[in-house]
Amino acid sequence: MASSPPPEADENAGENVDIGSILASDSSKIMELKESRAELLSRVQSLKEDLQQWRGKLDTQVQTYRRELGDLKNTLNTEVDQLKSEFQDLRESLQKQLETASKITDKISEKRKSTEAKSTDSPIDG
Repeated sequence: MASSPPPEADENAGENVDIGSILASDSSKIMELKESRAELLSRVQSLKEDLQQWRGKLDTQVQTYRRELGDLKNTLNTEVDQLKSEFQDLRESLQKQLETASKITDKISEKRKSTEAKSTDSPIDG
């Protein structure tokens, strides 16, 4: 008579298949996770490099703008000093003109007074 395997052996064989398929499934999931991890690490590294490049460009722009602002400040200060000097020259010129005009006005007034005094001193024909 042929003996059939004990029922426990059949159950164990089923468990081996289930464990094998689970291990195969877990193994494929582990491989997917490793690939995903590698992709994420690559993206993170790429983003770090992009960030370093961006920072470098930003630093360069900031330095350029600071240099330009410094140049503009110096130019503005020079122009302000020049304008102050021109206004001082203009003020002095106007002051001299006022003094000259005042002297001329004084001379005209003296001449009128002198002329009036002479005309009041001389007899009027009539």
